[in-house]
Amino acid sequence: MPLHPLVVHFPIALLILAGVIEIVNVFMKKELLNKFGTLLLILGLISGFVALATEDGAEHFAESKWGDAVKSQIEPHENFADISMIIFSVLTVIKILFRHNIFKFSFLQSKVLRGGITSVLIVLLSLGGIAALAVTGHLGGKIVYENNSNTSVDYSNSLDEYSDE
Repeated sequence: MPLHPLVVHFPIALLILAGVIEIVNVFMKKELLNKFGTLLLILGLISGFVALATEDGAEHFAESKWGDAVKSQIEPHENFADISMIIFSVLTVIKILFRHNIFKFSFLQSKVLRGGITSVLIVLLSLGGIAALAVTGHLGGKIVYENNSNTSVDYSNSLDEYSDE
């Protein structure tokens, strides 16, 4: 069994939650949310890179189990995973540069860059990252559930033991 399905859900959860927090915080402007959002982005990226590192094992497993036909499904899944990681990486860099003032460059301190433009970028990147990640997860689910007949379970008789008759 490949590691990919075991680790992939961490970046999905962390990055989607981070994106939602980033969008909410553009309007609420709370320092705690700012720090928490950045922490979730960093943890999500770390776990995302771990998930990317395990994709070769999952790809070999899928090809050995379902044949070469699955390659046409894997490529778009990998592409959207890469797009997701790029978007969230850019978002994290923007957050660190413009919202945490870690680097003291005068042009980064301008109100224009720290204000409206950055807020718009954060919202757009968060929405784009969440959308790309949702597509990635959907395509990954299709690989598993459309190729593996053993994952479909018939639960129609499972409630019979609970009936009154």
